[in-house]
Amino acid sequence: MINILPIASGKGGVGKSNTAVNLAIILAKKGKRVVLIDLDFGGANLHTLLGLKNNHSGLGNFIYKQTSDFSELMQDMQHENLKFIAGDCLYPGTANVDTLTKQKIIRRITELDFDYAILDLGAGTTYNTLDFYLLTYNSILVTTPELTSILNAYSFLKAAAFRFFMRQFKSRSAERKFLDEYLRESESGTEASFLDMISKTEAKFSETSAKPLEELKKYRPQVILNQGKTMEDLEMAKRLRSLVQKKLGITMDFVGFVPKDERISYAVATRTPMAISNPESEYVKALEKSAERILEHTYSYNEMNEFAPDENADPADNNDLAILSAEFSAENEGSQGNAFSAENAEN
Repeated sequence: MINILPIASGKGGVGKSNTAVNLAIILAKKGKRVVLIDLDFGGANLHTLLGLKNNHSGLGNFIYKQTSDFSELMQDMQHENLKFIAGDCLYPGTANVDTLTKQKIIRRITELDFDYAILDLGAGTTYNTLDFYLLTYNSILVTTPELTSILNAYSFLKAAAFRFFMRQFKSRSAERKFLDEYLRESESGTEASFLDMISKTEAKFSETSAKPLEELKKYRPQVILNQGKTMEDLEMAKRLRSLVQKKLGITMDFVGFVPKDERISYAVATRTPMAISNPESEYVKALEKSAERILEHTYSYNEMNEFAPDENADPADNNDLAILSAEFSAENEGSQGNAFSAENAEN
């Protein structure tokens, strides 16, 4: 069964697309059969990062029923294990795909004969982005240590949590009507409380909310902290984790702490991903460690997904950040600002 790995971000400019491209190449180099799909409707640009011309059939051709076969959309890449499906910004209205078309795209992705489908999603919290992001329980969110980026990451995860829970009920059910009314009542200027909504739903619909609540326990997003400069940046990761746990009751995992590399701009300009042009760079090495962690999990679009959080684990445990701290310190030894040690990151 294919592993579906959606990659999103709360805002643009955090390196989401570069992360998706380089992770796809790294996984392909590790022997995994990978298809990279540009699902940034209306703003597709992965072909540019890959050095490809925008003259091949893409998702726009599927959306506008010019083809129903995904194999006709696939482009060969430099590595034999990697294929690419372009998005499409040539057709007006592509960004506003309807529910039926979205379901068809999802079905085609789940049927692909690959080890991994990496989905590069648009930034922000449109329903299309959220629905593709929620194809798995532990999709990846890319953020940077900047305060605005961290707050946007939290806003994205909050929107995803609301969307995740609401999708557990049928659109015209009493439960869904109750949730819609709850959100409308909170539009008066006060922030809608996710935990309060969950509590009231459980109290009012004790029988029908049991399964959705069990599903919610499986929701455990993964985060890559990109463009790191010093060990102090991990403090922002701790703040994001604390905020998500306190406000949403959700546990999250950090699977990567990637250093800022000025050569990324050059890689974009020359249309050659860093995993190809600078495979020995600290940027690529950090993403390789992220890939190794990704390989430990299952990202299947399956209700019976076996990956679930350890109920006995401390939701505020920062062991993953301690590991990332040690890696970042070792890879960037001698650089300015690395005042924090792995031991300090645990405190």
